[in-house]
Order: sequence, then C-alpha cells, then structure tokens
Amino acid sequence: MKKKYSLRLQLILYMVLFIVAVLGIIYLFQTNFLDSFYKRNKISTLMSVGRNVATYVGQEDIDNILDQVGMSNEVCVRIVSNNANLNYTGACTLRNLDNYTINRIAAETIENGDEKMFDDFKYQRPFDSRPEDIYIFAKMLKYADVDVMVLVSSGITPLNVTISTLESQYMIIALIVIVMSVFLALLLSHFLLKPIVQINTESQNLSKGLYDGVRIRTSSKEYDELNHTLIQANEDIQKADKARKELLGNVSHDLRTPLTMIVGYGEMMKDIPEEKNDENIDIIIEEAKRLSALVDDLIDISKIEDDSVELKKRTIHLNDLLTSVFHQYQKYCETQGIDLELKLSEDILVELDEKRIRQVLYNFINNALNYNDKEKQEIILGVEKKDDVYRVYVHDNGCGIAKEDLGNIWDRYYKVDKEHKRHLIGSGIGLSLSRELLKAHGLNYGVESQENVYSRFYFDVKAVEADI
Repeated sequence: MKKKYSLRLQLILYMVLFIVAVLGIIYLFQTNFLDSFYKRNKISTLMSVGRNVATYVGQEDIDNILDQVGMSNEVCVRIVSNNANLNYTGACTLRNLDNYTINRIAAETIENGDEKMFDDFKYQRPFDSRPEDIYIFAKMLKYADVDVMVLVSSGITPLNVTISTLESQYMIIALIVIVMSVFLALLLSHFLLKPIVQINTESQNLSKGLYDGVRIRTSSKEYDELNHTLIQANEDIQKADKARKELLGNVSHDLRTPLTMIVGYGEMMKDIPEEKNDENIDIIIEEAKRLSALVDDLIDISKIEDDSVELKKRTIHLNDLLTSVFHQYQKYCETQGIDLELKLSEDILVELDEKRIRQVLYNFINNALNYNDKEKQEIILGVEKKDDVYRVYVHDNGCGIAKEDLGNIWDRYYKVDKEHKRHLIGSGIGLSLSRELLKAHGLNYGVESQENVYSRFYFDVKAVEADI
C-alpha cells in the first residue's frame, strides 16, 4: 500500500521541490548558458549598431555621432571608402587593420550579400603575445556612387571568472532560499492547513452525529463553506438516524399487532373448535391484508427512491377516477357514521398513472379517517378549477396540523402527536409514499391546515383535452 503523508509535510515537500527546480533552471542559465547568451547579445548589438551607422554616412558631423555611438554601445566603429571625406577611423582596434585584412573583409562581405558577421576574428595587439578574440560586423553600401564599408567590432571578454563567481554566490543564495521556503511552507501550513486538520479531526465523529463545527475558526470562505456543509451533514445524519430508529420501531409495532392477532385467533380456533367461525376468519384475513399493504408500501417507496418504478400513464376521465374512489369508501364510511361527500367539477381528460394516483387518493382519505376523532366526521373528496389547473383535494374536519409540523408530515412515519398510533386504515407511511408518487408524476402538491379545524391535502393536474 502506498504510504500517505500529512498535508503539512506534503506542502513543505512540494515547496522545496519547486524551489529546487527553479534554482536549477536559474543555475543552468547563469552558468552553462551564460557564455552563449553573452555572445548572442554581442552579435545582436554589433549588427544593430552597424546598420544604424550606415544611415549616418555622408552627414557633416558624422565623426561626433560615431564617437558617441561607440562610447554608448562599447563598440569600435570604422568607415572605409575610396572617398577620403567619407572615411572615419575611431581610436580603437579597427584603426590598426592593414589594407590586406580590410580588402579580405570587404570581399567576403560582398560575397555574403553585403553583410557579414566575423565571429572568429583574431586580432594581434602590438606588444601582446596573445591574440584577442573580437567580433566584427561588416556592411557594404553605395553612397554617391562610391563603395563604402562600415565596420563595427567588439572584444569578447572571457567569462570563466564571472561564471565561477556566480557559482559561489549561487550556492549561498540556494541555501538561503531553501531555508526560507521551508519557513514559508510551515507558516502557510499553520494558517491554511490548521482549519483543515481541525475539521478532519472533528469529522471523524460525523458518523456518530457528534460533529461540532461551531468551535472551528476558519480563515477563508471555502473553509467556512466546507465546515457549514459538514455541520449540515451532521444534522442530516442525526435526523436520518432518528428517523431510522422511529421507522424500525413503528414498522415493528405495525407488524407485531396484526401478527399477534393472526396468531392469537389462529391458536384460539385451533384450541376451541366452536370459535372456527366466519367472523374470526375475517379478522385473520383483514389483519393479513394490513400486513400485505404495509409491505407493499415499503416496497413501493424503495422502488421509487431507486428510480425503478415506471409510471404507466394513460388518458383517463378525472371524474370517473374520483367517482370510483368515492364508491370504494362509501360503504365503509356509512357503517362508521362518517359523512363522505363527492364534489366534481367539469369532466376533463388527464394523463396519469391511474393505479398510482389511486394510491395517493387512498392515502389522503386514510389519513383523514385515522386523524379524526370528532363526533361528527366529515370528509370531502373533490376537484376545483384554479387558474389553468384542476386541484384534486381531500378535505376533512379532523384535528388539523400545527404550523411547526406542516413541513414534516410528508416524512416517513413522522408522528404529529409524538405518540405512535396504530393506523385504522392503511400502512402508516401513506403520505411519504404519496409524496414520492406525485414527485414522480411531476405534479404540484401540498397541504393546508388549521389546528383543530380542518386539513386539506391536494395535488394539481392539467387537462390534456376537453371532454366533448
């Protein structure tokens, strides 16, 4: 397994490597490439000055101009011509060139296209045993029908001593820069990495829901956002863990009750033959159906969250759907003394998955039945036109919902009264399932309620075609 290092050590390592790389590049340019850069710069200067001097030929004060050009550029300038008035010889190396050498330079320059750089010229100074390396730039031109040759030269200074001096200084500079880079990396790690280390240490408690990022002081917006994200994640984990525990407890409760009744009635019918009657068998069947409904709802929610449920939409009459649901509950409500009313609007065609929307309506009505303990219970299943949509709703006069609970009632097994109540009808996770089904349809949905007065659950649909 590859060994991992701390952020601080990595920052120091990267900083040192970067500085070493930069120093290495500087070293190459200051030593190995210094001589070539120096010679290239000399050649460029000579060519530029020579071409510039060619423009001064024939001017009255050319001597003064060329003296200034030579001094400012540290070069030697000479103009050679058959016309004595055009000649100029500075007090420098070029004045000592003999006629043979001048003629040779002129011939080679003409052959080269009227311009040539002599970068291997050896000049022997009088009384000097060693010849001097000089560069000479020659340019031929015509002035007043006279051939004129401009010569510009410069000596080549040996750089061995200079390079040796630079190498000595470089070692000292490199040592200072490396030490400063390590210090800078430590300083940056203290200010930049300290919050990361603190967040990382605290985040180890994230899985336990114990992250306390409020104690961490951060130095940048990005760190603040990361810390805020982890704080939010901690809150979400706590909520999810609480919901998981409640879900397990509530599902276990809802499973245990019908199972206990099924086992109890089954054993009673086994031990007491006269108890084998239709009434007890109906109870067992009813409790088994309740178990089946709970399991089906859990499976549906799981499928929807995994995006594995395919909606089978088709065009249906909305009033026919609502009438069918109304008739399914009508008999039950009559036996329980509940006033169930159906309010229809104009008949329209809608495109929905009929089976899934039936589930939503069943869950809305079951919720109204389960949370209504008034002596005179009233439930309305209806539809009304609102702007360009039709709002399907289930209205009841039950206990209502407090404002602080409105945003949570769609959560799975959220208990408004904080005490688990066995649902008389349905599985107990109907609102959560309804939310997922309506979201899958892309429909707007919601709830309106006033505590101890009423509740109204609804969703909006659009007509796809007028029913002629």
